Amino acid sequence: MKKEEPILNENLYPIDDLIFSVLKFVDDNIENFYNYFQIATNEYKQHDSIIKENLEQEDDITIILCRFLTDHNADFHFEFQTKTPEVMGGTDIGILRKYSKPRHIPFCIFEAKRLPTPIYQGSQSTEYVCYKKVKKQGGVERFKTNTHGSKLSKSIMMAYIQKETSLFWFNKINSWIDDEILATSNASIKWNSIDKLIEESSFVKPKISKYHSEHSRISNSNIKLVHYWIDLT
Repeated sequence: MKKEEPILNENLYPIDDLIFSVLKFVDDNIENFYNYFQIATNEYKQHDSIIKENLEQEDDITIILCRFLTDHNADFHFEFQTKTPEVMGGTDIGILRKYSKPRHIPFCIFEAKRLPTPIYQGSQSTEYVCYKKVKKQGGVERFKTNTHGSKLSKSIMMAYIQKETSLFWFNKINSWIDDEILATSNASIKWNSIDKLIEESSFVKPKISKYHSEHSRISNSNIKLVHYWIDLT
């Protein structure tokens, strides 16, 4: 007997409800990612002789994060390096509907960063927040300039902590934002106190920290960001 396909309805679920479901799902499951990541690393070492000593590149970790999210959720697609036809660039993970339309438009996105920023030609330590004196843009900066999530009211930033502690990075990142408040590195945007991260003190999970922030954009609208930091040390 042929299995019936689910009926797809246009805007069956309001976007705010979808985002609430995603955040609840991440809240409830993200603490298990550390062990999942260790298992994946061991599998690569056992079955692929050319793998690096450790999986530490941003894309390497994000691909495994996509698999983790997909394995633990049946309601959404978590797409690695989502790109839309009219934009050359992409985001690290796009979250797509399975059972309502539009099916091909992400209703929430993840932007991922390593802490600390790896050292390479052109890299800057402040990359989680912004770049200074160059055309490239940092993580939060991309949301403020509408490069990411221009039509979204809320999205997610994910950090992979590879040195130091979440408290160290919380203080460091807010100090970078303080610097931008005093003198912005990008003349098209302004920074103020709401851009600073606030800890979700009620969220207590091993190896995971959670923060939130709100940011003005060049479109004169605001976007809220939820920050999940995974301690991979």
